[in-house]
Parts: sequence; C-alpha cells; structure tokens
Amino acid sequence: MKTGRKRHSKNFILFVKENGQQFHRLGIVVNKEVGPATCRNRIKRVCREFFRLHKHQIKGAFDIILLAKKESELKNFVDATGELGRVLGV
Repeated sequence: MKTGRKRHSKNFILFVKENGQQFHRLGIVVNKEVGPATCRNRIKRVCREFFRLHKHQIKGAFDIILLAKKESELKNFVDATGELGRVLGV
C-alpha cells in the first residue's frame, strides 16, 4: 500500500501496484464503521462482481486493494459500477 499508486473516489480509496505475475489480485477492505454486516458484505459482493466482469479490460497485472470509506453510500450495483469504472479507468 505504501509503494503503489493511490486513487480516491467518493466511496473508495484504491491502491494499485504491479505484481509481475500474469494475473490480477484483488483485496477488499470494509471496516466495521461502514455499517452492519449486511451492508459490508453487499459492498464486497458488488466490488468482486465488478472486478470479475471487467478484469480483462485492465491492462497489465496488478495487485489491487479497494478500501471502502466510512461514509460509503452505495445505493445499487449501477452506481458502484460507474464509480469503480472511473477509478480503475475502465
């Protein structure tokens, strides 16, 4: 996290670093301050689904860590997809 690039959006902080392998790796961090377990799990599911659908559009091989901010308010999958697409450049 310290040596990679960092990008911000309204609901996420994204850390990206090249990993020198042939594939991407994804880590999702959602703290308890974000909300109850159902809310945290939904955020993780949405992020994993976005990554599954768009991983072939990301050029290179990266270690990607998505950190959900405390004030995250993801209403639905479409909002999250738009925001994650802007952050990742997809």
